Amino acid sequence: MIVSTTSDPQERSSFAGKSPEVLFGVCIFVIFWQVISILVSDIIIASPGETLVRLVRMILTENFWQTLAITLKRFGISLFSGAIAGFGLGLVAGLRPSIRNVLEPVRWSLMSIPPVVLVTIGMVWFGMGSIQTIFVTSLLILPIMYVNTIEGIDAVDRSLLEMGRVYKAGSLLLLRDIYLPSIGGPLLAGLALSAGFGIRIVVLAEVLGAYTGIGYEFSLARTNLETATLFAWIVVCLMLVGVFEFGVLNPARNYIMRWKEGEST
Repeated sequence: MIVSTTSDPQERSSFAGKSPEVLFGVCIFVIFWQVISILVSDIIIASPGETLVRLVRMILTENFWQTLAITLKRFGISLFSGAIAGFGLGLVAGLRPSIRNVLEPVRWSLMSIPPVVLVTIGMVWFGMGSIQTIFVTSLLILPIMYVNTIEGIDAVDRSLLEMGRVYKAGSLLLLRDIYLPSIGGPLLAGLALSAGFGIRIVVLAEVLGAYTGIGYEFSLARTNLETATLFAWIVVCLMLVGVFEFGVLNPARNYIMRWKEGEST
């Protein structure tokens, strides 16, 4: 795998080239945040310093880790179930245009309905708690993975498919050796989008229809006008998405790209 050894420095240099700009952007954002917090009441916007102090205090409590575990469990189950269902349906619809046409109204509806409406419906059907949170989040992640899977299948090199058919390769062989390697990138892009979107939906569902989790802590902080706590939980949500995307998905995406380049050589 000679290609992988040459691509690694390029990836590192590319990241190193972007790091100063990213850091500069973060600094500008924090400065802007600090200025706004000075101009308005701390009940409206907590300063970065107040948020950091509150976050550290929260981390030192047992309730923080229990709350984090509850939300992560709901998020993990939702992401897994929504991604698997979306991938499966997208695979079938991508290979069978007639099925794609049948599922199109459902896809359009799920991507058009405001999330708060589905949360309300979930509360009516399942009541308050984890079930409605997982149901709503999975249902909204599903069309994202569905669309990305179809787009990946549509982008498969048709010459490879024709070559496979010339050599009378079976459907399973085409799926394993041509389709699945080609849609790895779109699937990971869909997972990255689903992760950020999923965290927001889980928290929204917890705010409206749960007695535990980060969303419930949001609701308590809002009721008690604890703005620093509210902002601290926002930082936690950003960190969760960042860890998942940059610590899991990006390395997986780089591995797939190196593997595909190695296969092509």
